[in-house]
Amino acid sequence: MDILTKTAGVGIPRTVRLPDFLPPWWCGFGLSLFMPICIFAFFATGPHPAVQALAWTLPMGALFAADCLGPSERRSVPADAPRWFFDGILYALVLLQILNVLALGLLVSRLRWAGPLEVANSLGNLLAVRIMAGANFCCAAICPAHELIHKHRRWHRMLGRFLFATVFYDHFSIAHKRAHHAMLGSALDPSTAIAGECYEDFFRRVAIQQWRIAWKADRRATLTGAAVEAVWLAAYVWLFGLLAAAVFLRCAYLAIRILESVNYFQHYGLTQASGRSRLAAWRNDSAVSLFLFLGLTRHADHHRRPGIPYPELCAPAEGPAMPYGYWGMAVMVLRRNEKYRAWVDSQENV
Repeated sequence: MDILTKTAGVGIPRTVRLPDFLPPWWCGFGLSLFMPICIFAFFATGPHPAVQALAWTLPMGALFAADCLGPSERRSVPADAPRWFFDGILYALVLLQILNVLALGLLVSRLRWAGPLEVANSLGNLLAVRIMAGANFCCAAICPAHELIHKHRRWHRMLGRFLFATVFYDHFSIAHKRAHHAMLGSALDPSTAIAGECYEDFFRRVAIQQWRIAWKADRRATLTGAAVEAVWLAAYVWLFGLLAAAVFLRCAYLAIRILESVNYFQHYGLTQASGRSRLAAWRNDSAVSLFLFLGLTRHADHHRRPGIPYPELCAPAEGPAMPYGYWGMAVMVLRRNEKYRAWVDSQENV
């Protein structure tokens, strides 16, 4: 069994031989279950003392480091790999999203504010939620939702819309297929950032255009999705209270911000006007991102074959490469956007 790794200081992949008794490399997609399971354990066993609550964020920190510094992976999943394994991951993520959303509300409803110690512990728990939940909702809800809305069976697509509705972004499922895939890189594509466009301008533009596109494309479906989200939010307030609903909305907003940062750096500057739209997407070979984001790193192939299941996507042979995995790139876009744009400008071969 082989795995591609980065040669220190050079960036050229090298092949390392692994023992044959280890499971196949594509079992790494099971890593996508680690974060939602870990967060569910945090929610289900809380509230925690402040220090313990913050200690729960350490596994996410380890994943972030592995994503930025870990190995590359460009191999394709063999045709004889069992498809039930990959489908099972999708269904498990759907179940975990439901459990995590409910467990989040239960945790917040149990927080106490009677004295200084309780206030400190409650704030520690909320800070841990702030660190973990938004990123988890992006990886463990939005990514499988994106996979499901591209499937051919109607009930799969409805399941994908349900996942988007859990983070109040159902209209994205309409606009994504009607505009981004149909008009990739054009002036009518809301999800391709123009060279020089900062993330905040991009996010405001996308927020408006996604709604307009969804409303124009399918008004009935857009209204239905908005109604489901409204009922869902009202039920959340009734079950867990206003604070829990506010925390949940904040986590959903952060997940959407991360999602749109991914759209931002996947297609930044690859517009038809620039003459670079043939590349479809920037290349990212991070093994951790490949597994956590369910093959989304092979985004160029996804645009060429949007109905292909995630384990069948192939790594692109060309295109500009990102310096970090998806988490590292998202942080760079969200926190150091000027540095990100300066780095892109420095890429002579883009």
